[in-house]
Amino acid sequence: MSVHNGNSFRAAAFYDLDGTLVDVNLLHVTAYMLANVAQWKGRIANVAALAMRLPRLYRAERHDRRLLNVAMFGIFKGISRDRLFVLGEEYCDRVLMQHFYSQAVDLVEGNRAAGLEPILVSGSPDFVVAALARRIGVETWAANRLAYSRNLASGRLREPIIAGEEKARWCEEFAARKGLRLRDCWGYADSYYDLPFLTALGHPVAVNPDRRLMATARDRQWPIIRFARIRAAAPAWPLDGES
Repeated sequence: MSVHNGNSFRAAAFYDLDGTLVDVNLLHVTAYMLANVAQWKGRIANVAALAMRLPRLYRAERHDRRLLNVAMFGIFKGISRDRLFVLGEEYCDRVLMQHFYSQAVDLVEGNRAAGLEPILVSGSPDFVVAALARRIGVETWAANRLAYSRNLASGRLREPIIAGEEKARWCEEFAARKGLRLRDCWGYADSYYDLPFLTALGHPVAVNPDRRLMATARDRQWPIIRFARIRAAAPAWPLDGES
């Protein structure tokens, strides 16, 4: 993959992940992790526990994306950090790369070629986002991080929790450190909950927007793009040295 020298980027393109670049979500990630973290008996118990929490998670998602993240990550309590990062690598190779929208590959690479540094800003866990970032040549990313005690997940999230206003604040702080002007930066997201994130950037774009984000994007005359969910094959990223 072609990667710009850090000094050649004139601005940044901030990308949400779930639903924007890939057609999976945090619930899918969690189910995969729990289904693969233990022996068969443990897997069944883990998935059953997730099913019991689904009503709570659904209510959290409808009212507060931050609450959803807190509730979802609590399921990982007691799992070793090493195991989670191994599963993150497996999930990335077996699932996530296969669910990348082919049009999203073109978008990220086109923006990169135009001098926009790609930044992932996701509520997904760091053990998944880190693996993905390496595979697609993204050096900078923000993701939610679990707190650990004696190498075991505590079930608590470390601050900042990447959701809502915090997601926007992270972008603002990153831009300030790098000397970038937010009005020159682009943002891509699919959910109304990402409105603070999108409005913090000079060029917001609604990607596969939900109903409320669609209405907002139309009202504010933001670009709206949709990626097809059906692909004949997994999209391929450019090889090293290709443009």
